[in-house]
Amino acid sequence: MSNLSQLLEPETRSLVLKDLSQFVDKTVAEQSGISGMAIKGAVSAATKVSPDFISRGLNKILPDMLGDLEPYWSDFESSDSQDFGAFLDKDSAAVADALMSTADQHAERITIAPVAKAYKSLRNKGASIVEGNVADLGSILHKHMN
Repeated sequence: MSNLSQLLEPETRSLVLKDLSQFVDKTVAEQSGISGMAIKGAVSAATKVSPDFISRGLNKILPDMLGDLEPYWSDFESSDSQDFGAFLDKDSAAVADALMSTADQHAERITIAPVAKAYKSLRNKGASIVEGNVADLGSILHKHMN
């Protein structure tokens, strides 16, 4: 039985972070409407201050995120499912809640005031975005577990 923590090994972690960063960039780019403009603006402002803001943030949150997902991975491994993304999608609301709780804890440590303010104002929209993309996140992690 494998454990998601193996994705934290240096050679694997860098590949996971690369894929997750691309996933975040793509997901942000797909946002539309007023909240989409606000999300894009917040990400743009953050990356102007720190070009590697997304990858650094993902690197910090990755261990906790994997910890949130470990019980699901364990259940997935003992199931007949073949795709972790599809497996997670069945419980997308609960998965998103767990991931957003972890994100909230990390957001409390953001030291760039405009980014912290943007997170607070866009948090609920972010939760719905996470919930709608749980399957893709699971598929990325599954790819690196093989």
